[in-house]
Amino acid sequence: MSYWQIVIKQWPLGLGYVILVGFLGGIFGLYDVSWNILIDIVRYTWFIVVAVILLRASYQKHQIHQLNQLRTQKSMPRQNFNNPVLQAYSQTLHEVQQEYLNSQQHLEQQQLEQQNYLLTWSHEMKTPLMALMSLADSQTLIPSAQVQQQIVLIQNKIDLLLNYERLADFNHDLNFEWVQLQALVTPIIQKYAIFFANKHLRLQNFIGEIKLLTDAKWLTVVLEQIIFNAIKYSQPQQQITIKVLKNQLLIQDEGIGIASSDLPRVFEPGFTGHNGREQQIATGMGLYIAHQICQHLEIQLTIASQKGRGTTVKLTFPHNHVR
Repeated sequence: MSYWQIVIKQWPLGLGYVILVGFLGGIFGLYDVSWNILIDIVRYTWFIVVAVILLRASYQKHQIHQLNQLRTQKSMPRQNFNNPVLQAYSQTLHEVQQEYLNSQQHLEQQQLEQQNYLLTWSHEMKTPLMALMSLADSQTLIPSAQVQQQIVLIQNKIDLLLNYERLADFNHDLNFEWVQLQALVTPIIQKYAIFFANKHLRLQNFIGEIKLLTDAKWLTVVLEQIIFNAIKYSQPQQQITIKVLKNQLLIQDEGIGIASSDLPRVFEPGFTGHNGREQQIATGMGLYIAHQICQHLEIQLTIASQKGRGTTVKLTFPHNHVR
């Protein structure tokens, strides 16, 4: 807005001056006062009114300029204006920009995490593919069990990527209903039966007839991740136990365990810890995704472990979600 446009908007002051002069003229006429006095009043006051209008317009132009500068700044400090309307605008601009900056930082962090995960995921995908290529090069006939095992690994990594992408729209994909926990666990055990067989692992299943109020699809994602981790980090001929205690589901293994220094960070995105770095078999996203899902499902996910003595993963459900 130009300076003269602001001046024109001061017309109420000018109109008020004209009305005041007209009122005085009426009074002077009523009491037969000399018009020369009114003319002198106008002659000595009109420039004061004009000066007030111009100064007021200059001050408002300066404050509008300050607001425009604030609007273009990346980081906007709080400004104090004498005009309460401009002060309110300044405050609103500050809050809106702060919210925008926070959203921008969050988005940039998400994009960075996604890029890092995709890089790790693409590297991890090579492992089962290279294993299949190695089998094909070294053997004319490849045992179906070995092929099946590598195919399940590839499927797991693809599912992990898809579930990671779906997390952004998680709340639109929830369907809570009563489900049999055993009905969710059995297909997972069947899916990973080839790994149980190859490692000669023993399974102890003490779930019983418990029912849960939850989203079956997303809880299955969590259970798959936890059970597969138990298989992956177990040594041959060890035991995996799945049991229910009141409103808690425990999945226990006797595997290599997790270092105490790694435990506080197991739910961080991309964190693989000592085991992942040593064995090169982790993307660091599985437990992060499981933890994010559990938060949406109102499930408390905790992990207890000792290096070399196994791991216990505990899922604690709300009491009114269990029967």
